Amino acid sequence: MNSNRLGIGILGAADIALRALLPAIRNSRNAQIVAIASRETERAHQVAAAHEIPRAYGSYDALLQDETVQAVYIPLPNALHAEWIVRAAEHGKHVLCEKPLVMTVAQMDVVERAAQTAGVVVMEALMYRLHPQTVRVQELVASGALGPVQLVTSAFTYHVPNPNDIRLSGALGGGVLLDVGTYCVSVSRLAAQTEPLAVVGSARIGPASDVDEVFAGLLSFPGGAHATFACALHGPRDQWYRITGTEATLTVPVPFAPGAQERELIIRRGWQRGKETEERILAPGTDQYQLLVEHFADCVFGHAEPQITLQETRANVAVLEALRRSAHEKKLISM
Repeated sequence: MNSNRLGIGILGAADIALRALLPAIRNSRNAQIVAIASRETERAHQVAAAHEIPRAYGSYDALLQDETVQAVYIPLPNALHAEWIVRAAEHGKHVLCEKPLVMTVAQMDVVERAAQTAGVVVMEALMYRLHPQTVRVQELVASGALGPVQLVTSAFTYHVPNPNDIRLSGALGGGVLLDVGTYCVSVSRLAAQTEPLAVVGSARIGPASDVDEVFAGLLSFPGGAHATFACALHGPRDQWYRITGTEATLTVPVPFAPGAQERELIIRRGWQRGKETEERILAPGTDQYQLLVEHFADCVFGHAEPQITLQETRANVAVLEALRRSAHEKKLISM
């Protein structure tokens, strides 16, 4: 084991872990994969053998006992996040956990106390925040290039064909709002550069599930800015957002999973027909999961301060929780 690299164990053999995080850890400059756990011992050993992971465990608790594991990545269903973040912290493990980090502000209180007591880093794996494209958007908004932000619109849709998918289970914390609406809420707050005063949510519960399969939301910010978003679990894969300021509109066609391909940011200016101008800004492509892993390890080693802080995560969770309540109670919720 290389002492200059953070030893990471994975709790659960989820697709996102094998498809995105494992390659990111292997290609990182400061982390290494040392163990994986599954609820089924045979499954754990199969995955470990297929991906050349040194150790495999048939329970999450067993992995947490491994002293070579300095940190864990948690890709478990949303309803299990808070429990296993706390258990990991109690074992002195740093935690990188899939979004949403927790489902409620009350759970956030518990997680923050556990992290503070144990003195460990706990970070939400909101990887798009670290991509150069998002960094460039933040720079453009902060510079005033768009003028004061008036409106943020966003959407994220994709298809879940398997009726037994965990995203269709209310007991496991499923639903489209928590799964990808998280991104829309995050970027709305990022663009507005403040927290909403009130929110309204509307959901369509699936005919064969007990979760929101379609969700739309409205966020009202100080100063009169608004954000609207929509997301769905059944439809063509699509994602985008647009920030409209008083001087220009910025469109980001592939914002949340831009990947290693170079991407374009589109800025439009002008109000008179035939006199509009369009500027295209290129953002370099990269593995945003690798950036996430490296940043997380840097924070654990004390070389950096978290860009995705627990305070930031708390604010996003508070909005998500209010949106869910609004949709359930069919009324506006003041923050």
